[in-house]
Amino acid sequence: MIKDIKILSVIIIISVALFGYTFTFDEVPEILAQGMQPTMMPRLIFSLIIFLSVFQLVQNKKLKSETKELIRKNAFITFGYTFFIVLIADKLGFFISIFLYTLVMPILWQRKDYIKIFFYSLVISIFVFVFFTLVLQLKFPQGILEEFIIRNFY
Repeated sequence: MIKDIKILSVIIIISVALFGYTFTFDEVPEILAQGMQPTMMPRLIFSLIIFLSVFQLVQNKKLKSETKELIRKNAFITFGYTFFIVLIADKLGFFISIFLYTLVMPILWQRKDYIKIFFYSLVISIFVFVFFTLVLQLKFPQGILEEFIIRNFY
């Protein structure tokens, strides 16, 4: 438990420091901003990291030691799978990468309701794709699905 508190405290301190550092970024004129200022995304990410770290501190108080060992093993598998997805994301494209990640990750963590996981993955993938491409106007790498659609339907 003490080890978890130390690690999560370091993560929170680093995230708070980096969040503060984003206030030194230059503002981009609105005509050049293309959707949002450069400081917005780092601030969102650091806020999410801080929130999840505090949430993890609260959750760790409730865990038993045998559960923590299973979580530690799954954490290494999760890290390996995340690294794998990052490596192949350029070839697969954003949408398929997000779909595969959200499909396989709950299964790696011993969820058994496969139909719910499939629909969850589909809905989350569509939401993330629409939110980041249409609302935030960010461009992501096109993969095999986007190339297929462009080649055959445009």
